[in-house]
Amino acid sequence: MEKVKVLIAGAGPAGSTCGLLLRKKGVDCMVVDRAVFPRDKICGGGLTPRSYKLLGRLLPEFKYDYNSVHRLKLCIEGEQVLDFLMGRELRIVKRRQFDAQLLEAYRQSGGQFVNEALTAIEEHDGAIVVTLKSGRQIACDYLVGADGANSRVRRYLNPKSSHGILCMEQYGPKSADNAVVGNLSRKYQQGYYYSFPNEAYDVQGFGDGVTTPETFRSVLNEMGCPDLKALGAYIPQSIDYPIRDRIILIGDAGGFPNRLTFEGIYYAFLTASHAAEAISTGRPFALVNKQVFDNKKKEERAARFFYSNTGLTLLRWLCKYCSGLVVWLFNKASD
Repeated sequence: MEKVKVLIAGAGPAGSTCGLLLRKKGVDCMVVDRAVFPRDKICGGGLTPRSYKLLGRLLPEFKYDYNSVHRLKLCIEGEQVLDFLMGRELRIVKRRQFDAQLLEAYRQSGGQFVNEALTAIEEHDGAIVVTLKSGRQIACDYLVGADGANSRVRRYLNPKSSHGILCMEQYGPKSADNAVVGNLSRKYQQGYYYSFPNEAYDVQGFGDGVTTPETFRSVLNEMGCPDLKALGAYIPQSIDYPIRDRIILIGDAGGFPNRLTFEGIYYAFLTASHAAEAISTGRPFALVNKQVFDNKKKEERAARFFYSNTGLTLLRWLCKYCSGLVVWLFNKASD
């Protein structure tokens, strides 16, 4: 049987970043993913200032392409209530290209990559053994689940784990003003419509607690979007599995996307760095990642109020009479 110190399931931003950081520390690791990269990924692709600043600290040598966006338009019930220039740019990346670049950086660092699906996980005498689709078996000291909302590692820890909310999006025509657009509505169940401009097209999407293909199409029609091919993916919104020392979940697999905004890439980078630190130092991941676990509880409370009738009424009032405060709060949160 093959042996590796760390096996990482999933080669997205969380998995590739974790692998890169472990390689920097001289830790033997292997990344496994069934997808052939470059591959498409449902995501607006927005890197907030705190996301790209964290990435710059973790991987200062990593270079990537992006569309710089400074303008944001906020709507409530389809009516524009705010239009402003952000204090720092949003960097809109094409996830197909961005994820492939991160994986290639990991491979260039000497990390092993296996293009196969993980089919089974077992534990024997203190060792974790994973089986790949080909029948190949690999024993590891640490198993890191970075395999997204449908994580097999997460299902191993809790077979009844929730998928989260369904988010759907399409690639629409490029907008002339190169602005991020968001729309909130009392009709939505703790979610929102969004449009993120790439260099060649806009990513138009919607997600809430009860999204279906029919509600997605209805919302996009209300926002004036054409009917185009739509894709969907889940965004986990809970941490409903036991926290283990040697089986670690990061990024979407760990249920870490922001409960209010659904931002996932920042937490992919952050939890990847915490996993690498926990493994390289021997400290429990629950301790290294404690602040993130605590933040999820605060975000859940904030989301319940923000998306309530009272929260939307207050936001509309603030946008009308205290728009400067709203802009300041947005810039502070994204930074």
